[in-house]
Amino acid sequence: MPPSTLLFTATEWTGVVNNAVMRMAAKVEPHTTPISQVIDHDSGDHWGTGSYCEFAGQRFLLTNEHVAAKLQTHSLAHKFHGDDHYFRFRHPFHAIEAPNDTALVRIDDREWTRFPHGAVPIPAAQFAPAHAPVEGELLFIVGYSGELSKFLFGTLVTPGTPYLARECSLPVDPKCVPELHFAMHYNPALATPVDPKGRPLPLPPGMSGSLVWNTRVVEQQMRGLEWTPDDAVVTGIVWGWPSDTCVLATKVEHMQLRELMQRAGG
Repeated sequence: MPPSTLLFTATEWTGVVNNAVMRMAAKVEPHTTPISQVIDHDSGDHWGTGSYCEFAGQRFLLTNEHVAAKLQTHSLAHKFHGDDHYFRFRHPFHAIEAPNDTALVRIDDREWTRFPHGAVPIPAAQFAPAHAPVEGELLFIVGYSGELSKFLFGTLVTPGTPYLARECSLPVDPKCVPELHFAMHYNPALATPVDPKGRPLPLPPGMSGSLVWNTRVVEQQMRGLEWTPDDAVVTGIVWGWPSDTCVLATKVEHMQLRELMQRAGG
């Protein structure tokens, strides 16, 4: 029985989870963006998820290598939180292929400041040194599912999905490397929506590149400390969905951030 079950009553735990989802969504959504493939001037499709981050005073977008690889056949575009303008990537992605599956691209100041927006880069200090959540900890992602993406009035609209769950055992899969990867529960059929509209959990294709956050809700409670979303740290990046029960992620210490930053000019 995980420590989180022992620390709260069933009613209290429901409140803790709902509070964490809402507060983490408010914190993380400004860091994230849908990544779309450009078909032509007036159309495109949702492709993946990215996150803005800041290393050594420069802004970057972080996603999966397999998401960035789409540039070989299509232009890719991103958008800043709170603004509807899409920007095509102008700089090359610097990537490390599977099993790490990470990619980084520089975001110019001119692009960042061209239109007003609410995007916020993740500071380097909020990346954990290693994936080390306490037992029963709550993990969080905001991803952009292709299932929810659609064109409205000539604009591609892709709402984000905030999601909270615990880590689970890695499935037996040739792509999974226990030293590099971990799994997170993700079952659309069993998920409980916090959204007052009751929107069900979408299928995860399109969420590749979502960062996984160790909320540290349980850890702070074990220490007798009040939790805030600022306690959360990035602990991995989602890259796969092998079944209807979980998503797969690369541990933060194997995302090769330092190497990618050096290649991208940080």
